[in-house]
Amino acid sequence: MINLVINESRKLIFRRSFIVYLIIIFGLVALVGGINKYAYSLNSNEYFEQKAGDEEPVKKTIKKGIPVFTYSEDGKPVTNLEEAVKISRSNLLAAQAKEKEDYPNEIAYAQKELDYYEAYLKKGVTPITTNNGGESAGSFFSSLGGILSIVNMLVVVVASMMVASEFSDGTIKLLLTRPHKRSQILLSKLIVCLLFAAFVTLFTMVAAGIVGAILFPVQSFMLPASVMLGTMSALKAGFVLAGTNYLLMVLYISVALMISAVFRSQALAVGIAMLMVFSSSIINTFLSLLIPKWEPLKWIVFNLLNINELGRGNSIPGDISLVAAGIGLLLYSILIYMLTVYLFKKRDVALT
Repeated sequence: MINLVINESRKLIFRRSFIVYLIIIFGLVALVGGINKYAYSLNSNEYFEQKAGDEEPVKKTIKKGIPVFTYSEDGKPVTNLEEAVKISRSNLLAAQAKEKEDYPNEIAYAQKELDYYEAYLKKGVTPITTNNGGESAGSFFSSLGGILSIVNMLVVVVASMMVASEFSDGTIKLLLTRPHKRSQILLSKLIVCLLFAAFVTLFTMVAAGIVGAILFPVQSFMLPASVMLGTMSALKAGFVLAGTNYLLMVLYISVALMISAVFRSQALAVGIAMLMVFSSSIINTFLSLLIPKWEPLKWIVFNLLNINELGRGNSIPGDISLVAAGIGLLLYSILIYMLTVYLFKKRDVALT
């Protein structure tokens, strides 16, 4: 079994495409970082102030480098961190005074906003905003460069290739003549895919950290990453998002292996897995309307594909916890893999 894993690993690592994958990941992280940097440089630092008796609001400008944390009730920008804490505390009290059933997310957001500003005030550090740097290196790292969909696509391509290429290259019969069960062969390919997914995840984290440190102001990665994450540090937020996305990769790998093993087609496996990636947002639009009426729908796989939103500090339809969503995805992955093993054992490998 170990020899199978080593052999599959060598076939993957010594492909030219392996280096190309890494270059693509680093290049895209740098590209996204550069685009963000340029977009923040174009960010408007103007606001409009409406004074009593004025027919039209007066346009005013805030100098670049002065942080803008939030806005007061009269629309004035708040540049003092202590004042931002006071406004956040008032927002929380106002949200708590409302009916929780009608505003389920408002209290949670207000609490995170207050925790975020209080954490920085306690440390005596000024948060990075669009007006004084765009974002911090830690904030960029916490999003892992914003290219997780591309990384998932690369993992799907590799997983689809692992089985389909054996049929297209005519090596499947030679592989089956060795003293290994079909289940062992498939398991070795799964293990290599999971190791590859873990490697590209770590590589993406390193790339996001390097690019973020080069392009954006550097603050301690132990400081909060964003308002949506409350007091969660940028370092922890990056690892949490990497973990939730890895669970997505496990599911995508299972699907890609099943399709390529059953239909022998890498293109079909990639196509179906990509369909899951990009159609989930459309399906989830309908699920968000149906789940409040029929709660069991929250466990459908397309809703669980939103697990990265939980990693970013948001909620998903059905108010599923991060742990529950992770367990759900693992169960789906195991079921799909078990079905793949059964079908692969029954599959005719004749190359006709």
